[in-house]
Amino acid sequence: MKRWLVLLMLLIQAVFAVGAEAAIQVPPKPSVSSGIYVQDYAGVLSPQTRQALNAIGQDLDNKTTAQVAVVTVKTLDGQPIDEYGLTLLRQWGLGNKEKNNGALILVAVDDRQSRIEVGYGLEGVLPDGLTGRIQDQQMLPYFKQGQYEKGIVQGYLTVATTVAKSYDVKLEGVRYNGGAQQGTGDTPMPGWMKALIAVGLIVLVIVDHMFFGGIITQFILLALLRGGGRGGGGGGFGGGSGGGGGSSRRW
Repeated sequence: MKRWLVLLMLLIQAVFAVGAEAAIQVPPKPSVSSGIYVQDYAGVLSPQTRQALNAIGQDLDNKTTAQVAVVTVKTLDGQPIDEYGLTLLRQWGLGNKEKNNGALILVAVDDRQSRIEVGYGLEGVLPDGLTGRIQDQQMLPYFKQGQYEKGIVQGYLTVATTVAKSYDVKLEGVRYNGGAQQGTGDTPMPGWMKALIAVGLIVLVIVDHMFFGGIITQFILLALLRGGGRGGGGGGFGGGSGGGGGSSRRW
């Protein structure tokens, strides 16, 4: 009798949970071609920033199967941000299906609210206290000044590099200094250095073909092609199905 009572209570709870989720209206799951890791419905990010964060998100996905997305909206239309974030995480399927290792950064600009939603598989990596501090220290100081792009970049980099560190990997496009993320992109290469490299490559190719029959050139090209052919994990979100925690903030 007790067993059936427990099962009935769990069933009722599940029905109410599904009903509550169905009542929350969120944007449809993005297509792969749109750059799935950054969805800027509020229009606060530049194309360059969207491209950079998408590249970092893809690199994280390729190396760990974990997925971190950022979504900006103008307003939640009165919907609770915690339920909105959880619904997005579930309906979009953030993270690997078996590992549930997805995380979502949600920013509602006009409502002046933010949330970091975390899948079950990343609970130990991104506990509620840490996600709260990330918002308090990395995001909200910029949001209060209307600098949403800077706050989102700092928040995304902190979440992504924290997840990457838990998998013992480093992300391309992120400068590290003592283990902390410093920003996206690489330092621009001076023009004279580019010219010097070009001359060096020309000399190398000439010498290689004169004395070694082009073997060295072929080896270098093969290595470059192998290195450039990795990427390919852009098949959309992985099908994660549940939230494990997170925290919300207002400013």
